[in-house]
Amino acid sequence: MQTQQKDEISHRDNCIDSLNTNKRDTTAAYDKKASLETKIADLEQSIKSLTENIEASTQAIAEAKTQMKRRTDTREKENFDYQTTVQDQRLTQMILQKAIDRMAQVYALLQARKPGAPHIQTSGTHTDPGNGPAKFKDNAAKNAGGKRVLAMLEEVMQDSKKTEDEAINAEDSAQNAYENFMKDSNKMIISTTKMINDMTEAKAKARSDLTMAKTDFKQTMSELEGLNNEAGDLHKSCDYLLKNFDLRQQARAAEIDALNEAKNILSGMK
Repeated sequence: MQTQQKDEISHRDNCIDSLNTNKRDTTAAYDKKASLETKIADLEQSIKSLTENIEASTQAIAEAKTQMKRRTDTREKENFDYQTTVQDQRLTQMILQKAIDRMAQVYALLQARKPGAPHIQTSGTHTDPGNGPAKFKDNAAKNAGGKRVLAMLEEVMQDSKKTEDEAINAEDSAQNAYENFMKDSNKMIISTTKMINDMTEAKAKARSDLTMAKTDFKQTMSELEGLNNEAGDLHKSCDYLLKNFDLRQQARAAEIDALNEAKNILSGMK
């Protein structure tokens, strides 16, 4: 009975230790399970966000390339219109210059010509118009008309040059804007491509981490199942003992004392 008493104490201590260890391990396993669930959810959300961002960035690059092509087509058309305008205006200016030069020659000849008859002659009679003041007036009118034509041609020439200058300025502005647009678009494509590469690497790592986390989660769930089974076995083996340990110990101790007392009495009788 004394051996039973000692064995029961050892059994109790082992039960307490095993139950406490099981409780600690179970708590740690549930904490790990919760942590893994959070990690898995975060990784899945990260993969989803990275996938969406990669798709959006890829579309942004495609749209940028489309806009660059459209802008290039527009720039080529603008440049063609510019070349046509400049050629037309320069051709117009060349024709106008020839006309101006010709009119200047004619005007110079008219200016050099002597008007009317000598002053000692009469300007004319009722039968002879003469060649004096009347002739002078006719040349003056022609000279005035020549001046107006030259002035008109010069005005048209200035308008043509102004149109050419405006076309050149517009072409320079359009070309600068085009070059800046292409430069900014290329920078955007380069930076976005790098960002896509970085996100793709991050996504691959997240997938790898997710696979490991799911494997770890599966192992943790298996561990929890084992711990729960172990706890069940421990409670079957220990609950009755732990609940009744003091009473059993006291009863057995009393029985041992009674037996010892009886033994002593019997020994005395001898």
